[in-house]
Amino acid sequence: MKRSKEKALQQKEADDGFGFFSDVITEEMKQGSNKFIIETSFVPCEDLIVGRLSFQGMNPVIERIMQEEEDAKRNKVAPKVEADVSDNEMAHRYSTLVGTIGRKYNTKRGHTREQIHKWESKSTSDLNEMDWIDKVATYRENHE
Repeated sequence: MKRSKEKALQQKEADDGFGFFSDVITEEMKQGSNKFIIETSFVPCEDLIVGRLSFQGMNPVIERIMQEEEDAKRNKVAPKVEADVSDNEMAHRYSTLVGTIGRKYNTKRGHTREQIHKWESKSTSDLNEMDWIDKVATYRENHE
């Protein structure tokens, strides 16, 4: 008797609640219940790691699982980023910048006029551009 009375009371409250909000609740809201994912744990929401950890070969199975998860996370998170500036253009700009900054700290004492004229006529970008292209390419290979 008590259970049936509680059920009737709950049904009545549900009907009353629906009556109060019937003008606010639309059909889209009623049908939109599958837009949400209900997760029983907060671990995926907080990006937490698995509770079991192993270091320095104490438990190789756990370490393998940790490595697989880390690799999967890296592959998922790190998409290929396209560069705004090409490698050649970056190398050219950097080599000219190095020459410009280098000239700032040059002293005029001890240099002959021929040396100064030679430095002014020679562009540092012509001397170092290929070296910088190689360095940029090596850097990108190591950090991808």
